[in-house]
Amino acid sequence: MMLFHCCRIAFAAGCFALTSCADSCTGSIETTVLFAKPGPKGVGRNIYVDVVNKPDLGVKQTLMYEGKEFGTFPHVVIINDPTSRFASNRSICFSKFQKNAAATGGDLTEEGLPEITVTE
Repeated sequence: MMLFHCCRIAFAAGCFALTSCADSCTGSIETTVLFAKPGPKGVGRNIYVDVVNKPDLGVKQTLMYEGKEFGTFPHVVIINDPTSRFASNRSICFSKFQKNAAATGGDLTEEGLPEITVTE
């Protein structure tokens, strides 16, 4: 109970370094969840993450959330999560993924962000 409370307060205060509250990583790539939005055509979610240990996977990006600047992060990737498998995660750890084709016609402030789907 205390662990959940600790993480909830840290996130609400805008603290993104949740290492003391995070679950242990069970994959070779570790990410910290920044926020999520509804997925393409309302299916699943697009999860915006900052890659912790594979920097070449993401790109430096200033993110906007609900019209306001959310922050600038060094290694941002969008994880397409069509089944909302990662809906409540603070971090996502995985080993295998596939790169998705770049989305067009979306939010221009997020153009150029790599999009992936976790396969394992």
